[in-house]
Amino acid sequence: MLRVDAVFALFCFLTIWAGVAFGSAIRYLTYFIPVIGLSAAFATGRLHMPDLYRPFLLLLVASIAFAPLATGWGWQDIYLILIGILPFCLGYQPRLTWWQVFFGFLAGTLVSIAVQQASGSGGFFSKGLKFDPLMSESTFESQFGLVFGMLGVWAALKRRWGLYLLALAASVLTLKRIGVIAAVLCGLVCLLPRPLTDKLLRPWFMVPLNLLLLSLEVMYGFGTFDRLITDLTGTSSNHFSMGRSFLWHWPSREIVEGLPELAVLGKGAGHVYEVLMYKAGIGHKYLLHSDLMKITLEYGLLVFIGFFGLAYAFKSLAARMFWLYFNILMLTDNVLIYGYLIFALGLCSMCARRELNETDGMMNTLYTRFGRPRPEASVSAQRGSG
Repeated sequence: MLRVDAVFALFCFLTIWAGVAFGSAIRYLTYFIPVIGLSAAFATGRLHMPDLYRPFLLLLVASIAFAPLATGWGWQDIYLILIGILPFCLGYQPRLTWWQVFFGFLAGTLVSIAVQQASGSGGFFSKGLKFDPLMSESTFESQFGLVFGMLGVWAALKRRWGLYLLALAASVLTLKRIGVIAAVLCGLVCLLPRPLTDKLLRPWFMVPLNLLLLSLEVMYGFGTFDRLITDLTGTSSNHFSMGRSFLWHWPSREIVEGLPELAVLGKGAGHVYEVLMYKAGIGHKYLLHSDLMKITLEYGLLVFIGFFGLAYAFKSLAARMFWLYFNILMLTDNVLIYGYLIFALGLCSMCARRELNETDGMMNTLYTRFGRPRPEASVSAQRGSG
């Protein structure tokens, strides 16, 4: 018996894996995921969703509510989110082990490094081995580095500290600095007494904390910390933050000048690209590297509060730990449009929670045709008589 939900999930995994590993035009295969997934879901009469994706569903609802304000780039962002959340829309619940996921993404990392080196002039390692965390340069840099940090969270939840260090080492080598920071912080949180961790990773604490972090990023964009950073590091705040001081300046002004309207109504999906393109003078689409500012500008503070409120409203502590990792990445990266990482978030969360004997991580059916479940879709394979 070959289950359609498992076949579709395998297709999604392979296309997402190949899109990151090989890059280039191959990644466009992932654009078929929402079309195939939604078509199959409505054909079978059922649409499922991992419970971890509730915050993303809120963004989808908000994008529809603010549809007249959205730009073409904004709708592209929404489509990238769909690529990440729809691989499990037919109800498939993965049963992979930590090692299976680790080796899968390790293989992807090796392939991506080989592709990058082969595509450069002179062949493999023609410019020698590089590893400079301060300058964010590494011969082994790969987008899979953010997934290794997620595997570190999985290992820490199980108190498998040897596996945690292995995942952390892989994250360091692939040089995604915010991923390393997030993995370290999550590891430290896992060392706290579980009752304390359970109490802190709740909306009452994490929503105000994210509002505080948003305020600090806005202050950074206004140059509040320029003198302090120069005195401590001997370099400019823009160089210290890899250009984020410049990127955050105009979005910070938009947020401050847009209050109190932004408390309720955002300016539409894709607005941050227009701010950087026209007001910052970049002249083309450019990523903001702060999803906290992105949500605030495009959807408003009400959605911002709802997003992080849903992220930490789970009964499952493991689910909240995975969201803590993703939350930290949102501070200085663009993970809301990384479909591969959103997919990995659901994959690792469901597998880890199954190993921890928690809930399976799948929400009640989002859509059921005629109000009742349909029989499990499958394809039979009969054996020959020999």
